[in-house]
Amino acid sequence: MKTRKVSGWAFVMAFNIAAIAAILGVAELGVRWIAGPSATYQDDQLPMCRSDPLTIWRYRPDLRLTYRTPEFEVAIRTNDIGLRERPIAPAADGVTTVLFIGDSFTFGWGVAEEQRYSEVLARLAAESRPGTRLRIVNAGHWMYTFDQQLVLMKEMIERYKPAVVVQGFYWMHVRTMFNHRLVRAADGSLQAVEDPKIMVNDRGFLKFRSDWLERPPLGSQLVAFVARAILNRDLNEKAAHTVDYMRPGATQGEGLWKLTDEIVAETIRTLRAAGIAYLPFLIPTSVEVTSGNWAHLNWTAATPPTGVDVNLPAARFGAMFEKNGAAIVPLAAAMRERAGMPLYFPQDGHWTAEGHAVAAEILLPHLDRTLGQQRR
Repeated sequence: MKTRKVSGWAFVMAFNIAAIAAILGVAELGVRWIAGPSATYQDDQLPMCRSDPLTIWRYRPDLRLTYRTPEFEVAIRTNDIGLRERPIAPAADGVTTVLFIGDSFTFGWGVAEEQRYSEVLARLAAESRPGTRLRIVNAGHWMYTFDQQLVLMKEMIERYKPAVVVQGFYWMHVRTMFNHRLVRAADGSLQAVEDPKIMVNDRGFLKFRSDWLERPPLGSQLVAFVARAILNRDLNEKAAHTVDYMRPGATQGEGLWKLTDEIVAETIRTLRAAGIAYLPFLIPTSVEVTSGNWAHLNWTAATPPTGVDVNLPAARFGAMFEKNGAAIVPLAAAMRERAGMPLYFPQDGHWTAEGHAVAAEILLPHLDRTLGQQRR
């Protein structure tokens, strides 16, 4: 009798284990079918990063590589200090140094170096004021947020002594600062940025997700899917969805807006104390310029979101700068006048060469005025 009970229990356990394994197997196949070949994060085209104790990561020096997508092919090189630049010449008499700080738009994602707004703007400035000689330093880093940009800016102004700093603000990076830990000096000034959820592996690949997403146990995309859902839920609950930053009256993300305000204020104080002219400007998302692709704002529904004001983030930045005694140049309205041109890559969401050229044209009178003030 006892033997029969044990055999029955063993049968039930074996049946349950087999059923669970079958369900998990079907779920694994389903996730692989839905997600396709790119379910785990792996980009073998960009082995260009190194860990950095001040800015989490930055680029390796003296790199040469080519990045390809269905929309563009771009050659990337870095100089001896890891900037996407040619070797930067020493300062010379009569030459004005202009430092460009920003994220992937400043880096020139998707376009050649000479097509970036920084280079186009320098050429236009020299043409508008004959005899103008500029030394351009482009320190753009893709995915750098405002805190990382401030730390890097402090280093670059110490190294290159610029007369003018031009900085592009992409408002979506308010949300990106969610996991950042700021290291401050005794006087409260920002010294370094840390993020335990970002890593650079030994091959130079930058990883924004947990290691399980890159190499899940047994290569299981089901495990990766669950881990990704947990990470994204934490981000969305605490930092809000991207489109929520366009919703009037939304309270989620207010702590990140406050942090952005503090960083903007310190940026302005730092440059004023150093006697450096400042030209900040707002980089609009594609939906602020055209009907755009809402997927660029991580909105994946079939129809655009409702109850949003696409001008709200720009208005908040404008008020933020005004409160700190400065003005930020908005680009959206002027770019909308040229919306018939292909200013953004349809899928990628960054500026095309035309987009960089238009941005440079809009910024030209502002830089021209700033350079004129510097010469007085």
